Amino acid sequence: MTFRLLQIGAGNRGRMWAEVARRHGGATVAAIVDPSATSLALFADTNPKVPAFSCIEAALTAGPYDGSVLVTPPDGHLDQCRRLFGAGLPILAEKPLATTLDDAAAIVEMADTFGLPLTVGLNFRYLPVNQTMRDWLARKALGQVGFGQFIYRTNRNGRRPGINRYPLDMKHVMMLEQSIHHLDLIRFVHAQEVVRIAAREWNPPWSMYAHDANVSCLLTLADGAEVNYFGTWSGGWDKYLFEWRIDCAEGVLVQQKLHSDLAYARSADADLTPITIDAAEPYYDDSVPLLDGFISAVRGNGPVPCDGRDHLRTLALCFAGIESGQTGKTIEMENYYAQQGLARLL
Repeated sequence: MTFRLLQIGAGNRGRMWAEVARRHGGATVAAIVDPSATSLALFADTNPKVPAFSCIEAALTAGPYDGSVLVTPPDGHLDQCRRLFGAGLPILAEKPLATTLDDAAAIVEMADTFGLPLTVGLNFRYLPVNQTMRDWLARKALGQVGFGQFIYRTNRNGRRPGINRYPLDMKHVMMLEQSIHHLDLIRFVHAQEVVRIAAREWNPPWSMYAHDANVSCLLTLADGAEVNYFGTWSGGWDKYLFEWRIDCAEGVLVQQKLHSDLAYARSADADLTPITIDAAEPYYDDSVPLLDGFISAVRGNGPVPCDGRDHLRTLALCFAGIESGQTGKTIEMENYYAQQGLARLL
């Protein structure tokens, strides 16, 4: 039976989610909601038969639906989740779940109160390259993990056609829009929680972003491994550069493109050896299994993927990094959870 989705948000990522539902094969966007007539018109170009509404309430009356996909700016998620959960709909929400920890925690507690699944769109976990890295570390294929470096450099044009404009004025834009994915992947690939973070945020003078487009962190993982992270959306060179290297007792694991290109070398090797991984189209081939897991959870056939509590740990890590940058202090995560009132949820 086809899983009927009420989708909130018809922008660029919203149009991508409609394609994800088509590729899934067992799901369909049964209605789309967006206050922007322009966005709805663009959505209709590729989804002409999907009923369109300017508000959630009007769409709800046209149901029924089996679940919802929330593809809107995060500062509106709390109110939107309240209305969707109140209508009895499970939610798959794009990250971040909210722009404050209090709002994110309130959404997680709301899901508990209504007894409904809540999934956060951390689709990069499902890319073959990240699944393979996680497997290599779990098997200790190169021995004990010691430390790592995650470097992401780009000069992102936030005004180019086809992308959302709200990041241009968003506070902590790099941390909450991009680094949040990277810090989540570090947690996922290592299968370890971060116990300590020291971080800085800043904005270069030429940045088109109103707030900090650069993030640097030193993360201490529960097994003692240290990860040095740097990310920027406002580099001085338009060329995109990425490397994630993990040093182990017997060699290194190296990813040289954000969504692919994995290799390893043992300590005495002269060169890297490529690791064969399945080809995947980012944002689609990783989102399909995320949607599939969400549908399975709604139908009672499996756990909720990328659930709200899991996401709270990544979001708390981002906000702890923000606090570290503002105070100049290293943040112990267990203390931070207690101070922010999150310990009861984690």
